[in-house]
Amino acid sequence: MNKNIVVFAGNGCDKDREKYYYSLSYETGKLLAQSGFTVVTGGGPGLMNQVLKGAYEKKGKTIGVRLYQEGKVQSPFVTKSFFYRQLKPRQAKLISLADGFLALPGGIGTFYEIFEVLSLKRKGEIKMNTPLILIGEYYEEFLKLISLMEKEGLVQKSIHNLFNYCTDLKEMKKILLEVL
Repeated sequence: MNKNIVVFAGNGCDKDREKYYYSLSYETGKLLAQSGFTVVTGGGPGLMNQVLKGAYEKKGKTIGVRLYQEGKVQSPFVTKSFFYRQLKPRQAKLISLADGFLALPGGIGTFYEIFEVLSLKRKGEIKMNTPLILIGEYYEEFLKLISLMEKEGLVQKSIHNLFNYCTDLKEMKKILLEVL
């Protein structure tokens, strides 16, 4: 297959949610590798590390598109790395590598990446059929925000055609295999 799936995910999370989010991330990486996909992340710690670890342990290919920051821990589960000192070039490389995108729970950086992909798809700079899948109940509030934006006329209803939402990794895999 040899398709790259870029996974957006947080550097860390609240200790109360850590077990669930880390497990979700690790299982996502395993499933992607078992399905023949190359896993691409920001290469950092936390949930990104767990995605990479899951893929790496299943002998999958992993790529880290890393933003150099003094003292920041990088994942040891990256088999190929790209380092950048500035966010914009790093984001451009991350986007350019993608055959598809997944979003696990994350913070400001993750939402920045999601909105960038939505904007680029809307403008035709990323193909419309390139999947963007939001995974987990974490994104229910995001869906409410998108609905509010629609209600207020700030985005077109067609925005829902630009992404998928699922809570089940089997459903995620099905979507990826159907499209890719």
